[in-house]
This record gives sequence, C-alpha cells and structure tokens, in this order.
Amino acid sequence: MQTLDTRTLISSGRALMPTDAEPAVLPWLDADGEAQSLELLKVFRILPEKRVVALARWRGQRVLAKLFFARLRWPQHLQREIDGIHAIVAAGIATPAMLATGTSVDGGTGVLLLQYIENSETVGQRWERAPQAEREILLRKVVTLIADCHGRGLLQKDIHLDNFLLSADVLYLLDAAAVSVHTGEPHGVDGVRSLQNLALLFAQFPVHNDAQVPALYELYRSLRPHTELSTDPCMFSALLQQNRLARLRVVLDKLYRETSAHACIQKRDRFVVYRRSLESPQLQEFLQAPDDFITRGRLLKKGNSSTVALVQIAGRDYVLKRYNIKSFWHGLRRALRPSRAWVSWRNAHMLEMLGVATPQPLLMMERRCGALRREAYFLSEFVAGEDVLRYLAKEPINSAAWERVLAQFGQLFQVMRDYHIVHGDMKATNFISTADALIVLDLDAMRKEPDKERFRNAFGKDLQRFIANWQDKPECAARVLTLVEQSGQH
Repeated sequence: MQTLDTRTLISSGRALMPTDAEPAVLPWLDADGEAQSLELLKVFRILPEKRVVALARWRGQRVLAKLFFARLRWPQHLQREIDGIHAIVAAGIATPAMLATGTSVDGGTGVLLLQYIENSETVGQRWERAPQAEREILLRKVVTLIADCHGRGLLQKDIHLDNFLLSADVLYLLDAAAVSVHTGEPHGVDGVRSLQNLALLFAQFPVHNDAQVPALYELYRSLRPHTELSTDPCMFSALLQQNRLARLRVVLDKLYRETSAHACIQKRDRFVVYRRSLESPQLQEFLQAPDDFITRGRLLKKGNSSTVALVQIAGRDYVLKRYNIKSFWHGLRRALRPSRAWVSWRNAHMLEMLGVATPQPLLMMERRCGALRREAYFLSEFVAGEDVLRYLAKEPINSAAWERVLAQFGQLFQVMRDYHIVHGDMKATNFISTADALIVLDLDAMRKEPDKERFRNAFGKDLQRFIANWQDKPECAARVLTLVEQSGQH
C-alpha cells in the first residue's frame, strides 16, 4: 500500500495507478483539523503536477476525490471548485453533493470529496455506444439542462458531453470550477453569451450532426422565451462554424505535446508522439527500430519518396508509411520543414474532428539530428477495402454503388468547401468507400487554405483532378462532372 503526500503526487505524474486491492493512501486533515485517511482506488484523470481525480474510499464509503497540488495555486483551484458547487446548488441544478474539504497533512494538497453516484456514466460515454435515436434524445436532455442553467444565471464554460452525468433519469452538471455566475440580467445569462456557449457545445460534434442543430436551437429558444435570441437559423449556423474553427485551432495545437490522450518523446535523435492506447512492450521495440517492422511486414508500396507496409505491433495490423530522404539535396530541403508525417498527423486529427472518415492516426515519428529532420514515420489503423477507382470499375454506371459513392463525395466536397480544406491529391485510389463512410487516405498534401481566392483555385484543381480519374471513360466522367458542377466550383 503506497502512502501519498504532495511530493509523491507531483513526482508520480501519470504513473499513479492504485487499485482496489492495492490502494494509495493519503493522510489529510478535514476543515475542522481532524485527521482523516483517504484511499485512492482508481484514477480517472491526472493533470501532472496539478490535479488528480479518482474514485476513493473514505469512512467506508466510495467517494469521488479531487486532489489539487499545483504549487502556490492549489488553494485558488480548490476554492474555485467549492464556489462553483455552491453556485450550482443555490441555483437548484443537480450536481454531486460536496461531502468534505481539507488539506493533506503536509499542507501542500487541497482535498475535495464529492458524492460518487453509483450506476452512472457521463453523457459522452453513453453517446459512444448509443444508436442514433437515443443520441437525439440525449442531446435534447442536455440542451434542456443548458437552457435551465442559462436561465438561472449559470454558464458552464468548459462545455462538453463528459461534463454531464446521467444516472437513471437524472442529469447532473459536473466540473463546478468551470461554472461562472451571471446574475446581472433579469432572465439569467444574456443572449449573446448563451448562444456562444450553446454553439461551443455543438461545435464538438462532427459536421454531419449539424442537420440536427436547427431543431435543437428551436428547442433552446422555446425554453428561454424571455431572452432575446435570434430567430435566424443561419446566424446560429455561422456562430457554430466559427466556434468549430476556433476549437480546431486549439486542439490541433496540442497534438505535438504530452496530453492525457497522447504520449510525447523528445530526444536529440527523434521526436515521437503517439496515442497512449497503443502502449505495449512491442511498441517500445518499434520505436527503437521501425525499419525492422517494415522488413518483417508486408510491403504495400515501395517508392523513392515513401515506403508503405502492413506491420504488426502487439498482434494487431497497422499501416506504416515511411517518408524517405531521396538524396543529400532532398534531405537539405526537408531538414527544417515539418515532415510529411507531421502534416499527416495534423490533418488526420483535423478530419476526425470534422467527422470525415480517415484511418485513425496512432503515431508520428521524425528521425532528427538536433533540429534537423530526417526520415519520418506515420502509423495508422489498417482499413480493409478496395479503393474507389477499382470498386466503381466493376459497377454499372447507373448502379446503387455509383449513387452512394457520388453522394459521399458530395458530402466530402461540402465539408472541404465550408472549412477551406484542399486535399492536394484527388486520385480515386486515395479513397475507400464503404456502406457507412467514404474513407480519405494520403493526407500529406492536404492543407487548410484561409485565403478565399487561393482556396477557390486550389479546390478547383482538386475537382479537376477528381474528374481526371475517369478521363478514359466518357460516360463515367460525365456523371462525375455533374457532381462537380453541383458543387458550384467547377
């Protein structure tokens, strides 16, 4: 059994992993100065050197423990959480009850104990496995609670589905530290802040979910009849897109550093970032010698600029793309620029956030000599399937398969147009179509183009290249041309 204090909480980083069988024990003093003991059973979240959120045992009952230990700032963080809980309770909104507060015996850690609600899950957890019909119900429940919070003067600034807890029919508001109080308006939070907050929530969903937004917006408006809110759905759609772009910038800037989702290794000879879910002893072998895995794997493409292979890590198949250095001069040109693996890593996450299907990005590695980049590697999930060019070549031009694939490309072009995305290599072999999605491959030439005129020209070239896939088949090219003309960009 590990005994904790502030020093060990700080030094443990993400390595703190207590269990029911081997809990970690924190001696602490409650608000009355009485000695207490807290057993940590399972860590839910760690912010290294700042905070731990864990399932714990206190006085024989299971509780949710929040431990704050950021040097000099932990009293402020603890107080902000306490103030938020008081504000939520005073407004009559459901939230887990506060059971006790205090400090560690060494005085360097703030302790907050909350009611642990058994048989509960966050809305985000439920969402992941829920069918579409249930998802619509969940969203209506969340929007109803948000409208209630806004009407009572509460604004959850860190608004996302995991900050709402569902137990039976009760929906609880979480993360009290991110709740601000607005009591100056007669009917709660003003319209501008309210709609900005609502748009921020919807911006976290993929683009295809936007079809539900008008109905949800009308639901929100109906629940706040005394607040001045725009009746123009286009206004809210523009606000939603603005928030999604802002969120994209924030999330993409975090892709190249240590986070709860990604591990990051920075050494003189390499830079690596990878999903923590990939962690295994064999992954560590891969990091030392990725080329050995290519040699043992199945070669899919061998070119001067890149080599692609199907590799196995810990018994699972992945696609590994190595970006080669073709010559001394090529290496010199690439040395100070982000590698194509770096670009692919960023673009894959961008597509994921927008709800565009692409093989899940798992790892990016650059060989380096100090600040100079050399070969680079991009690892993604293996997606079985036939590329669009081969798939459609076997299907009649008037078949349901052609209809489905063209509809999927129409949806992709809409996202590209709305968010100024240029693919850069629209060969039909860079796409796989399934019954559920159009999967976009080969992302190293993709970019976001903020300038309208440059985007119009580059996107036009993308569409021209797309048509050229069927230039030797006039009937097919005519169907594709119709789709391109419908995009309004041809």
